[in-house]
Amino acid sequence: MVSGQVFVISNDIVPGQEMPVAAPGLRAFGLAEGLRAHGLKVKTLTVRGFADRQWLRFGSKIPPPSAPGIEVVSARQLSRYLKTNAPATVVMINSNQADHLKPIPGIHYVLDFFAPKMLETLYQRGEEYPKEELARLRERKIRAIELADAFIVNGRKKVPYFLGWMMQANRDIRHLPLEVVNMCVPLARGENSARQSGGVRFAVAGYLQQWSTLGNWVDVLERKLDRPGVSLDLLTPWHWGGGIERSHKSKSDLDRIGGHPSVTMHGQMKFSDFQRFLSSVDVSIDLFEHNLEREYAMVTRSIISLACGVPVVHPTFTEVSPMVEEYDAGWLVDPEDVKAIEATFDEIIENPAGVREKKENARRLAEAVIDPAVAVKPLVRIMESW
Repeated sequence: MVSGQVFVISNDIVPGQEMPVAAPGLRAFGLAEGLRAHGLKVKTLTVRGFADRQWLRFGSKIPPPSAPGIEVVSARQLSRYLKTNAPATVVMINSNQADHLKPIPGIHYVLDFFAPKMLETLYQRGEEYPKEELARLRERKIRAIELADAFIVNGRKKVPYFLGWMMQANRDIRHLPLEVVNMCVPLARGENSARQSGGVRFAVAGYLQQWSTLGNWVDVLERKLDRPGVSLDLLTPWHWGGGIERSHKSKSDLDRIGGHPSVTMHGQMKFSDFQRFLSSVDVSIDLFEHNLEREYAMVTRSIISLACGVPVVHPTFTEVSPMVEEYDAGWLVDPEDVKAIEATFDEIIENPAGVREKKENARRLAEAVIDPAVAVKPLVRIMESW
């Protein structure tokens, strides 16, 4: 039996705050939804300064909205807030708020190793080596590890990576709870819309990130868009982390393919609208060039596609790849192998029955792996042990 309530500290806005959301907010949202499904009292805390800036960024002059289960708290007041609400379990998403947290009687901290932030930072600026930024991040990460009573990891592949970090913080890994809790979001099921003969509705949907380059598949897909019945929905806004619109390697490819008559461009959407949109397409394309960050990534846009029952065209090397392979929920392809990519697109276009089958498999995967109530079970076990 879990005593007290649970607070999930989000580093981003979450669904319910009436703004588009990104991976960190979806991580907090999914964990909170899963814990509620197990009967726990859960509140998501978002940081006031960030939430206010984003609300103003979207042009709103009135105060930002509130929603049940979400509270906006000043970063500097986080420790005081938690002390007032002890006993409780507090889930930290990465180390972002470590500067504002401290040991508190009655508070158990769970550190969520959500994403390989050091690798994200390393790949953000091309060949530039961000020595000082990495040093600051390393110091903050170690302080978060020192604070935590237990750990969860977003994907099995990252476990050795984060065990190394825990040992850098001089934690005895033999006696610390550590569980894999995969990325999870509430499921959304659309109609099984793959066409009976020929044609397919593709989608490329999700924020562009500094550390992710699309690659040669864009040229291959562009040629396929000339075929009857083949279309592409393109929703690739620049993430508000900012500063990459002009320098991103994939900008010219996206600009070019966006002008094709078979392409429909979309702007940012709230998460509920995004799920409805994504549930209506046949196949999601989520291909990108290899780097170390991408190899350890639990790629959120593919997880969301699968949660909507949409199979994905995906690389062979990520945290998501083994899931797709196990459930046959898409097509795994080397993003550098142009011939294999072309053959994959041809198979999708020419075999609508195969697409329908993979859509069913995507739904099976979502129910078995991505459903929040399923994914958070290891975290619930940790909390019950206290």
